[in-house]
Amino acid sequence: ENGAYGQVAVALESQLGPLPENLEFDEAAALPKVALTSYKALARHGGAPSSRRNGSAPVLGGSGGTGAAGIQIARALGATRVVATTSAANAGCARGLGAAEAVDYRSQDWWEVLADGSLDAVYDTVGQAGTGDRAMRKLKSGGYYVTIVGALPSAPREDVRSTMFINSNTNLDNLGLLETLRELVETDKLRMRRLKAYPLKDILAAFQESGEGHVDGKLIIEVPPMPLRSRHVELLL
Repeated sequence: ENGAYGQVAVALESQLGPLPENLEFDEAAALPKVALTSYKALARHGGAPSSRRNGSAPVLGGSGGTGAAGIQIARALGATRVVATTSAANAGCARGLGAAEAVDYRSQDWWEVLADGSLDAVYDTVGQAGTGDRAMRKLKSGGYYVTIVGALPSAPREDVRSTMFINSNTNLDNLGLLETLRELVETDKLRMRRLKAYPLKDILAAFQESGEGHVDGKLIIEVPPMPLRSRHVELLL
């Protein structure tokens, strides 16, 4: 219902942007979805990193594609204390992306490590049950809770803004935001963490790994080039 994988795609020239100079093609292909999602979630709905310089913001799921982008974008927007939940094996990588602290979700609960009323924003890319309600205890007055996968708090606070954000590839403002992301990439403020490629024939295995919820980095699908002979057929159709 929401898209497909194919060897060709048709787009208006006005919908295309230049490839960042310091990204390979596969990295650039993997960047827009996760980075646009995190940028919109944090800049437009997560207020604290952009409007309160030096804000504190945990990124839940810091080793996944969206979470890794979220760490870097939160820093680029002004947050100086970004706390990432990740496995112990990926803690060093999260710090390398800009996280001041890394909480091992397998041995610690982030809501027990962080003090009540100490956070400006909570960015949830995991969707664990009860996260929104726990975030309400940790956020300062005027703080923000943004989730891209989970439920909103069952008992929201009047002085905290809670948002469930779902990004769309078809938003008309994406091209302008891609230019913003390109600038972040080319100034070394945003980079792709790790890619794992699946050939198109193994796409079901890729979806299975994604659905298990412990992806380390970003999954991409390698689509073989279309033979020149059939390319003309596609254009005629």
